[in-house]
Amino acid sequence: MSLEESAPPSDVPRGARSRTSISAERLAAQLLDDEDRAFLDAMRGAGLLSELDQEELLRVASEVSDGDTDERCVTMLELYFEAAGDVETSARRRLADRFFIQRMDEPVTATALVSRLVSLTPELDGVTLERIGGDDGPLVLRAGDHHAAVLDDEDDPDTGEIDLRAAELRKSGVAMVTVRGLVRALNVLLDRHGVRERLIAIRGDHEREIYAGLGVTQALSLTRAGYLEDDDAEDVLELGAW
Repeated sequence: MSLEESAPPSDVPRGARSRTSISAERLAAQLLDDEDRAFLDAMRGAGLLSELDQEELLRVASEVSDGDTDERCVTMLELYFEAAGDVETSARRRLADRFFIQRMDEPVTATALVSRLVSLTPELDGVTLERIGGDDGPLVLRAGDHHAAVLDDEDDPDTGEIDLRAAELRKSGVAMVTVRGLVRALNVLLDRHGVRERLIAIRGDHEREIYAGLGVTQALSLTRAGYLEDDDAEDVLELGAW
């Protein structure tokens, strides 16, 4: 495997540590198939999962459940970032990779989504979700003097058609937002603050939507490899506000 071996701690003989790592790697290789390993290697190649050493790889490989390729890939990411329940390690890993996951059947408010997303972008201070131009005005994310529109899913960029049911809900005061819409607006704010790394949609499954922080080169590389939710480079660039 191409995952790098972590440096041995000073109180463990180097030879013993090497044997342990090799054993962990071999066990993990038996538990993961080629597609699993290719996915993890691609994520590492894009600068993610920096703490996935051999022992951590074995833990993830041991805990991932059966399923199709997309399900297993998302679950491996979730296991890595959950860090076996270690709250401090989990928070460190999530911030380092700007990792965000949302289950599609989990009810959540727009304010809560913004709070979780903003926690991954410390470069932005005081980001708020608000309407401009009155109660019927468009939703925007604001950070200081900058703001970015939160596009609704019912606004079709190709035809301009609008889902009238969603429009009526919006008029009634119900905020209609999607994670992708919030992420796109947040990326615009990151661009205006000179941050080159953006939140990009990694390929999810039918239950989970996931994002991670990537530079434009890494994002396009993962696009070509088929590991992003968008398979068109222009869509990736648009989401990342590059």
